[in-house]
Amino acid sequence: MKGFKRNGERLGPFLLENAVSMIMIAFMLFMVVRKPSFIRWENIANIINEFAVYGITACAMTTAIICAEFDLSASSVFAWSTVLCCMLCNRFGFAPAVVLTLLCGALFGALNGVLVALVRMPAFVATLGTMTAIKGLAYVVTDAQPINTTNETLKALGQFEVLGIGSAPMVFLAVLLVFAYFLKKTRFGRAIYATGGNYEVARLSGINVKFSKFIIFVLLGSCAALSGIMYTSRILAGWAPYGSDLSLYCVAATVIGGTSLAGGSGGVHRTVIGVLLMAIMFNALTMLGVDGSMQKFIRGLVLITVIMLDAFANKRQRS
Repeated sequence: MKGFKRNGERLGPFLLENAVSMIMIAFMLFMVVRKPSFIRWENIANIINEFAVYGITACAMTTAIICAEFDLSASSVFAWSTVLCCMLCNRFGFAPAVVLTLLCGALFGALNGVLVALVRMPAFVATLGTMTAIKGLAYVVTDAQPINTTNETLKALGQFEVLGIGSAPMVFLAVLLVFAYFLKKTRFGRAIYATGGNYEVARLSGINVKFSKFIIFVLLGSCAALSGIMYTSRILAGWAPYGSDLSLYCVAATVIGGTSLAGGSGGVHRTVIGVLLMAIMFNALTMLGVDGSMQKFIRGLVLITVIMLDAFANKRQRS
């Protein structure tokens, strides 16, 4: 009887922490029955190609959340990077465009890092401000119109495929492995966990907590720029509204994967599951004929649900 009670006590937190994942898995099983074409390789490859672009930034967002921070401006950096990449490709060519776009993303991230780590502004306020400013810059530079490029190297990057899998998933895999090693195997990665777990204890332990917070924003800006470059390679265009849901998508995928918004725990390997489940759900909604506006509504509900469940899980752990 005691064993049954003990198992019940363990089952409750498990179900709470993985509720959204189980709901999405059930939804996938429903899709397999309702739409057999859902599990065809062509559709599976499409899902992989779709989630990889946002997955690049999700790895960096997970690192920020582990450090008990987040970045609303990632979506604007993504959009600006599509615009900047096109402009630079048209003027200077592929290699300078990629390098300068990545550097610009890192600089935007460094700005956020200075505001949060050194000035001690709340991340919500700081990144909300930079999000608005960067998005406005993209609109000003393009006169609120899309900008196109015909760069052949960028086009070749976007069209490269192996068994239907494009270049974006390969870049995503490389980024994932780098972040996984960085977080688990390096001293600085462990410092990020410590900073997110308890800022004051980490500081008193001799960890440079300000530098840790600064670096995670630089990484986020760079990864958002890289996501923008990979997206641009597929559509050969840049526009300010692109990627407007990137930041919230990455936060939702991170929490669905099991990384707590409270910080100090989690990992990018879990985020892969969250990003994949999100991509599968939205692909399924498209196959079911759900229009774009309703999909945005559902995304909002998913985000509210995962944050609510995360809050309940954290409250249960503290009690």
